[in-house]
Amino acid sequence: MNTRSYKIFLPLRFLLLCLCITLVSSTHSYFVIKEPQASAQWSNGAVNVVTWEKGVQDDITHFDMELVRLSKDGVTYIAYNVEAYPASPNSLNIYLEDIPTGDDYFLLFLNSTLGLMHCLSSRFAIINTTGVTSSASVSVTPDSSIPIVTISGSPNPTKGFVTTFASRASSIMFGVTSGHKCGGAMVLAGALVGAVLVLW
Repeated sequence: MNTRSYKIFLPLRFLLLCLCITLVSSTHSYFVIKEPQASAQWSNGAVNVVTWEKGVQDDITHFDMELVRLSKDGVTYIAYNVEAYPASPNSLNIYLEDIPTGDDYFLLFLNSTLGLMHCLSSRFAIINTTGVTSSASVSVTPDSSIPIVTISGSPNPTKGFVTTFASRASSIMFGVTSGHKCGGAMVLAGALVGAVLVLW
């Protein structure tokens, strides 16, 4: 093999390696907060419902929930370690008590340990119960089988999470996830490509 053909073959090998990595890796990320919807109104002194929809093979088993506001500094930590398995409930009841009113609230689902944001809700308002208009209807009724988390007062980032959900008792149930499979396949593909490059 002369030098010129070697220079042509090197980009071809790189392209084959990139193609293998692309075929092996796949993305299954889908995480959407369905309620509260845009311009929804949550009421102080009432139970309000958060619902979400999540992909199955995204390796997100738990997440944390925070309430944030645009015009004011501060975060209200709502729930830590909320389960996100396919068989887990996809809603949570939140009772608001003396939360400052405003129309610039957002819910944030994230992994607070790693600092990874999973999704952000649409902008919604928090109003006092006496300020509810006839056009503001509740689109989701509270589910009695789902826990109720009570949050109260102004945002205070020095407070911890209001509720911490318990993890499942055994880690054996996690098994091999799609991330492990993808990582193993990439290691195997890399070893094969390396062997071919050495022997070629």
